[in-house]
Amino acid sequence: MEARGPVSINDIVAATGLSRATIDRVLNKRAGVHPRTRAHVLRVVARLENDGHLDQEEAANLKIAESQRLGIIVQAGETFTPSVLAAVKQVGEIDKSTATMQAFASRSDGETVDLVRTLGKETDGIALVAKDIEPVRSELRTLQETGKAVVALVSDLDPAVRNAYVGIDNRAAGQVAAYILGRCLQRAKDAKVAVVVGYFSYLCQEDREIGFRSLLRQRFPEIEIVEVIKGDDSREATYEATLRLLKARRDIAGIYNVAGGNFGLARAIEEAGLERRPLYITHEVNEVTEPLLRTGVIDFLITQSLESLIRTSRQVLVELRLGSGTLRELNHLPIQIVSEFNLDPRHAA
Repeated sequence: MEARGPVSINDIVAATGLSRATIDRVLNKRAGVHPRTRAHVLRVVARLENDGHLDQEEAANLKIAESQRLGIIVQAGETFTPSVLAAVKQVGEIDKSTATMQAFASRSDGETVDLVRTLGKETDGIALVAKDIEPVRSELRTLQETGKAVVALVSDLDPAVRNAYVGIDNRAAGQVAAYILGRCLQRAKDAKVAVVVGYFSYLCQEDREIGFRSLLRQRFPEIEIVEVIKGDDSREATYEATLRLLKARRDIAGIYNVAGGNFGLARAIEEAGLERRPLYITHEVNEVTEPLLRTGVIDFLITQSLESLIRTSRQVLVELRLGSGTLRELNHLPIQIVSEFNLDPRHAA
């Protein structure tokens, strides 16, 4: 469905500050749009169709949306961080008529705190991938006291210091990994598996591990988790810890990595020289995991659309500033399961 008369979707996007995807959902009466956002879009469409002019309230909303400056902070693994920054750049280049986004990588907890403080002064709201630790929480509380909105990306934060979360349901993602691994290994006698973690202060990693354990315990009690490998989201730390385990335990039949460090993990598996390569499940398609998936080292990737992640977080921040509320507090994106056979052609070698 297109808007009637001379009004185009681009006109509506420009007049609302929302994404083309949101406008399309409203015009085609699809789910996933907050009722107040839907009503706002329809009011704008009606005004544009009638005389091309907005009333005072809508004109004010347009000015707010177009003038918004949003900050994005990414403190994550060495391969995931560049992927998120690239998605921010791509979305910003495509949707130039909406709020502007500035994205910054953080290399430490202290840098994250500094970026929250700086961007809190310079922007109208921030979205961030960060650890749920007290220095970060404290700075976010201070930011919210000034009326600025905070959206947690990928890894949730304490609900008291953020307005909304955008990303996959990480506990469900862990359950997906457990189900795949369990079905593949349930006929193996006394199968042993290991979990690789980086930092449990990233709630996404804790939730994935909890989901994984709980579903294995419920559905596949014969499969035992024998080790939690602490990899610090680093390829070297993950390599060293995994190699020690695989030299001591030659019976590891499966590995689920909830964190980063996949280059080191793959290297350890190769050097361990196991009789049978363990089933290997991890997260996200990137410059490290994609070739490992193609060559059969990684069996399955659990991932999400980073473009959807950035678009949805921007939409939530815009709506918070407009006073229309978020779509919901928890904005869960679809969980995608990728193998070498359904890898996006854009990732082709």
